[in-house]
Amino acid sequence: MCNLISLLQVSCRLLFVSFVLCSLTSCTDEQDKNKTTPNSITTVTGQETNIADTAAEKQIEQASPGTKTNYAVLQKKIIYGAAKLADVKLALTEKDVGSLTNTVHGLYSMRWHRGVYNLLDDMWDLNKEKHPDLAWELLEKAPVRIALASTINRTKIVNTEEQKEYIRAHKYDDHEFHRAQVVVALGMNGEVSDIEYIKSMASGDNHYVAQSAISGLALMGGNEAKYALAEIWRNFQGTKRGELAKTLIQKVYNQTPTLDKPEQIKEE
Repeated sequence: MCNLISLLQVSCRLLFVSFVLCSLTSCTDEQDKNKTTPNSITTVTGQETNIADTAAEKQIEQASPGTKTNYAVLQKKIIYGAAKLADVKLALTEKDVGSLTNTVHGLYSMRWHRGVYNLLDDMWDLNKEKHPDLAWELLEKAPVRIALASTINRTKIVNTEEQKEYIRAHKYDDHEFHRAQVVVALGMNGEVSDIEYIKSMASGDNHYVAQSAISGLALMGGNEAKYALAEIWRNFQGTKRGELAKTLIQKVYNQTPTLDKPEQIKEE
């Protein structure tokens, strides 16, 4: 079993790139480096959080009607763990579902910030009175809520059965963007029992979901996920899907699938 921490250091940036490329709900055929959580989560005082909350609210209230918030800049600051709570709350007013979904995934990079950590709980509990300016019409339902469940699951690690159940409840949603969120979320969750489902999505007719599922298997790590990628490569040789599976095996595992026996991987 490969070291999952090492895998995530290589692949979290890959995940963000994958979502940027596929964030539109009408995708065609065709993150940040994992950071050690600093101890500052215990040093951010409630007073500092309240000041940041007030700043966020004022920033939203004082924006003139003609001013357009640069959500791309805010998202980048979040992805690189360099955002303030005011930036995060402003970013969560985004009305574009694809962009907002990516931003919520990116909040994992801000898990060290006590204010953001608590904000995730408030978002999950739908505490609209405490944060009235957030884009609740998107945050309270899939696909954004799937991303939220995934971020909370990755951040808290334990006692996240409610979030994992929510993710799995959307495994067969009609909308491709929902299923794409599910396969990546389950990949990052890392439970071997989900591999067959992810592999089925990687082998399905929807190319967007398939490419997301292949990325999910790469993020999962471990021999079972690696062999699943090798099987996809064998079954889809000569296609972009097959090449993606092969590329991820090479980049994530530094190995190459063999042609005759896909379960056997050769060292580079």
